[in-house]
Amino acid sequence: MRKLLVAVAIIAGAIYGYIKLSGTDSVAVDHPELEFVPADTVFLSAQLEPVDFVAYLNAFGLSPDYYSDASQQQLAELAANTDEPQLRFVLSLAGEYMRALAQPEQLEVVTGIKPQVRSLSYMVGLTPVMRIELANEDAFWQLFDRAEEASGISHQALPGEGGGFRSYPFSFGEFSAELLISVTDGWGNMALVLPTQSEQTRQLALLTAKPERSIISDNQLANIASDYNLNPNAIGFISFQQLVTGLTTTNGNRLANDIQLLASPQFNATMQPWLAAECQQDLTSITNSWPGMYFDSKITTKAGQQTHVRSKMLVPTSNNETITTLSSIRGFVPNHVAEGMNGSVLSFALGLDMAEFAPAITKIWRGLTQPAYQCPQLAQLQQQMQQANPMAMLAAGAMVHSIQGASVTINNLAMDPNTMQVSAVDAMISVTAKNARSYLEGLKAMVPGTAEITLPADGEELPLNSVLPMLDAFGVTPMLQVNDSHLVVYAGDKGTAQAKATLQQAIQKNGMLSFGMDYAQFFGMMTEAMQASGQPVPEELSSFSEMKMQVQANMDIDEQGVVVHSQMTMGEKE
Repeated sequence: MRKLLVAVAIIAGAIYGYIKLSGTDSVAVDHPELEFVPADTVFLSAQLEPVDFVAYLNAFGLSPDYYSDASQQQLAELAANTDEPQLRFVLSLAGEYMRALAQPEQLEVVTGIKPQVRSLSYMVGLTPVMRIELANEDAFWQLFDRAEEASGISHQALPGEGGGFRSYPFSFGEFSAELLISVTDGWGNMALVLPTQSEQTRQLALLTAKPERSIISDNQLANIASDYNLNPNAIGFISFQQLVTGLTTTNGNRLANDIQLLASPQFNATMQPWLAAECQQDLTSITNSWPGMYFDSKITTKAGQQTHVRSKMLVPTSNNETITTLSSIRGFVPNHVAEGMNGSVLSFALGLDMAEFAPAITKIWRGLTQPAYQCPQLAQLQQQMQQANPMAMLAAGAMVHSIQGASVTINNLAMDPNTMQVSAVDAMISVTAKNARSYLEGLKAMVPGTAEITLPADGEELPLNSVLPMLDAFGVTPMLQVNDSHLVVYAGDKGTAQAKATLQQAIQKNGMLSFGMDYAQFFGMMTEAMQASGQPVPEELSSFSEMKMQVQANMDIDEQGVVVHSQMTMGEKE
């Protein structure tokens, strides 16, 4: 059962990653499919250049061997043991999908999905719509025929172009919904519609009508791609503007209309104060400054080769003062951590200019608490924030005012299975500070037991065992070096090379947060440690240790706002 849950979770993650992280370098916005996406959609994820879907999922770790007969049998047993036809329907579809992935060459035959596929997800008010390109329309319909036969659920046929539509009723406690399935111009379409939604919403979800304003009719998507330097053929966003409008107005967009049709009297009473003109004005000002979250990426995949994914996520703001203040606290990140994909098990770096940190946080806090909002709810929130004054916490930062950053890199870590003691270490720790040597000498006077330690001269190594004899018990001799910018502690060949390279770097504001991990190595190391200690290894852990995936993410502040650049490499090297 647990293995089944892991399989489902990984499938969901892979599909989400595929929708979010696929992309190309094209800059044209000429896809007719986008004409059906309303301009007031809260969410969009568009992959409109073909990607080898099977190669992508296999690279993600979803190889055919993973979908064993036993795993498929577990799904079948779950479906057979439930009295809920709706759940049997969903489990049947999941089983068919798993069967197709177990035989990648059968993906098109079993599901109808095009191997070189495009996809599109968006919202029409409260209705989620997902579209995926097909190679075999008959196979797509047969997929649902088999789910009906296995579950006992039947559909209602609806007339329309391209063979019409299917409607499947679903209920979730007090709520009910209608799953609509159709095929339009070679695309399989799925939408979940609520009974309270309007006929217009239903027609838009069925793609029998186009919105009066689409995501491309007024160049909205092109402007987003241009303004934020994103690829319009692999782009997505969550619109804070449309989300706030939907929650705090009665008819400001389709989301607001749908919420009003569904809302209880209690909800309307709670939201009534937000309808006041002063609140609408303040909320508009906030969302104009922070309009949303935007992302795009590029994926390179080919059967039999590694898959490479690069993505960008941006939370922009038009408040230049906020950007300037956030930029001031950027610190130092070692090159080998920022670049990532260096063969390390795990790497992490935090770059913060501590001399600027307290002034910047104080300035931001004052900016959040001092503006005179006219909206009573926002004014009350500001008053509550004023009581959480960060000054006391920031005062403790005076001792670390010279710090510019710190990092940890683990290249290898092994344990003796008999003693459970560390038997081998290849790692590196760094602390970067302005006038590091002088700062450390001053710090020694305030830390008990360190006054007698003599820091090594530039270029010299100090075995830490000589000042910390307890390290001898681990059979490891970490070394320490210091110059006027960095303190590094390291062991092992790679750790030594990384430490020496860091010592050569000049201090510069080059980042805020970097993280990298090799899934197979990290979870494999954890699995070995648990086995050595005699503990049972969860199936979930074993599954992750088989994933040939490396990830790297760097968060920073650029001229537009908070930005995260990430990359993934999946699959075996040739």
